[in-house]
Amino acid sequence: MIDHDRRVSRRAIGAVFFDFAGTLFDDRALRGVHLHQLRFVAAAAGVPASDDQLRAAYREGMSAAYRTVASRRSYRHRELFGAAFTAMADALGGTIGEATAQEAVDRQYRATIDAAVLRPDCLSTVEALRAASIHVQIVSNIDDEQLDPMLDRLGLRKVIDAATSSQEAGSCKPDPAIYWMALAKAGIEPSQGLFVGDSVRHDVEGPASIGMPTAWLAPAGADPGDGHPGVVIHALGDVLDIVGVGVRR
Repeated sequence: MIDHDRRVSRRAIGAVFFDFAGTLFDDRALRGVHLHQLRFVAAAAGVPASDDQLRAAYREGMSAAYRTVASRRSYRHRELFGAAFTAMADALGGTIGEATAQEAVDRQYRATIDAAVLRPDCLSTVEALRAASIHVQIVSNIDDEQLDPMLDRLGLRKVIDAATSSQEAGSCKPDPAIYWMALAKAGIEPSQGLFVGDSVRHDVEGPASIGMPTAWLAPAGADPGDGHPGVVIHALGDVLDIVGVGVRR
């Protein structure tokens, strides 16, 4: 269901750009498999903790890691997650070395690659867009070592036109360069694209800053705050209604 009355003319849209994690698949559904990595870090640090304490410490660690890269236009996510696991151990009152932090990242990457499941309407939405001659591209803050095997395992490589990672672009959303690279691959201007994603900062404010229309896939109970998505959607299939490909049954 689309919340706003605004629509984007089908004729104006030449490409739809999708965020990956949280959009094409629900990363919150991976909390269970990612908990194993948090337990690994706590065990390596020699600190007993409940699952709730582990999750709280990881949130604290991730916040600390993001602060170290906040001013940079680009960073490797392996570096970010490694720093988050290190800071998590600190928050629990222990320590881990760099090798252990990187092993935790390896485990998390493998778990995500193996356990991620596409949203039920993902493939049908992408296939309908391409059948209407609309370019479809994934644009994600992700390392290639994780993106490439996921595109293959999830069957996405054969149904999209292109994928742009932050590693390839040398730019992490919301830095503008990653959007410009994606637009260049599609061969269109910003006004002819539609960016779809679940992050207000990365998938709404970033694309909008260069003049690209946006559709925010709202997480349950979330509010865009100061963000102003062009359209608020609750399912990927709503994109078909936005661009006029057809009304879903």
